[in-house]
Amino acid sequence: MKPQERDELLIRLDERTDNIYKLTEKQEKHLSELNDKVSKNTINVDRNDKRIVRLEECIANGVDLHLTKRQVTVGGASVVSLIILALTALGTILGWW
Repeated sequence: MKPQERDELLIRLDERTDNIYKLTEKQEKHLSELNDKVSKNTINVDRNDKRIVRLEECIANGVDLHLTKRQVTVGGASVVSLIILALTALGTILGWW
């Protein structure tokens, strides 16, 4: 092999090596992004599985409804207020007031 041919071959090999290195860098970056997405999806699948199990338990056992005393009091006051408003409106319409 002549020195000129050898030099050209070495130049081409350097260019190929550089291109391979750049391509490998891009592939590693892309693989890292894909791995992040896969790990996030795995976590989401696990969360959704737990939610589905909880929903199935609620459907099977029913939902317990526990109201505090304050909630019962406020709800009762709201119902009483609505009844008073309805009676006032009815009385006004019928001409009682």
